[in-house]
Formats: sequence, C-alpha cells, structure tokens
Amino acid sequence: MANVDNPRGLRSLGLCLGGGSPQVEEYWKAATYNKAIFPGDAVNQVADGSLETSATPGASLYVGAVLGGYGPVLTLTPHLVTMSPDARYEAQATTAAAADRGMNANLLLTAGDAVLQKSKHSINGAAIAVTATHDMKLLKLMPIPGNEPGAFSAWECSFNPHRHGSASVGV
Repeated sequence: MANVDNPRGLRSLGLCLGGGSPQVEEYWKAATYNKAIFPGDAVNQVADGSLETSATPGASLYVGAVLGGYGPVLTLTPHLVTMSPDARYEAQATTAAAADRGMNANLLLTAGDAVLQKSKHSINGAAIAVTATHDMKLLKLMPIPGNEPGAFSAWECSFNPHRHGSASVGV
C-alpha cells in the first residue's frame, strides 16, 4: 500500500537522542510578523527574541519545533517550542529511500493550512545528502504499519544546525 501525502510538520516524539524528554519553552510570535505559525512548524528566534518560521532551508539556526498554538498573521501569540538540540521528531519526506538513513536533508517549508491550523513542513527528498549543514538528520524510517521507504514516507529525524548546539551532526 502506498504512503499517503499528508505533511504535518515536525511532530515531537517526546524523546531526545541521549534519552529523556526534550526541554519545552514558551516563545512569542511578534504582532508585526506577517506570517502565521502552525503547530509542527520549524522555527528560529530573531534578534528581539520572538519566533519566526525560516524562509531559507539550509540557512537557519532553528530553535526547535512548535508543539502547540496557532499564531495568525500579525497577531501576538505564545507558542510552546521543543527546544532541545537533540529532540527527536517525526516528519514526512517528499521521498526518501531506505539507504537514506543517516543522511541529511533540508526542510520543505510549505505554508501551513490556516483552516485546519496545521503545519505543512516536510523533509525535502530532493535535498538529501551527506552535508551536515542541511536542516535535518534522517535517523530511521518510522515503525508505523504500512510506512514504506519512498514517496511520503515518515521518518524519525533531528535538527542538524540548532541555535543551542548541533547534537545530531555525526550521529
């Protein structure tokens, strides 16, 4: 059975690479920010300390992924963010082969669904490489019944470049 195309951002697995639970912090999206933030979005912190979603895959120091809280455009909103550098996530890849385990990939930062209030961030299967500066490390195919390598497969992953350290580089 083929995998279903249903990107939903980065879903925290509630675990870190070294064991234990990831740290969660509250951050704010500025009222002047002109994009919405969705649960599951990969986010970075800007100079004033507020959150933004990255606009450039492969060029951001992410602070983590939003656990909850939809932030409409131009509205001051709080967001819980999984911010441990070694936090583990589930994310859908546009495509990824079994041999891509341990490789790195950039995120595909598609705008979220404002009606369903969900992220559409996913792993860009066209950007899988050895390069450790890519956004995410593909740790393993998620052990979900029916999840097969290839198009729209679900992967366990962690951030490579991270504002608080790059825990998964070289893992």
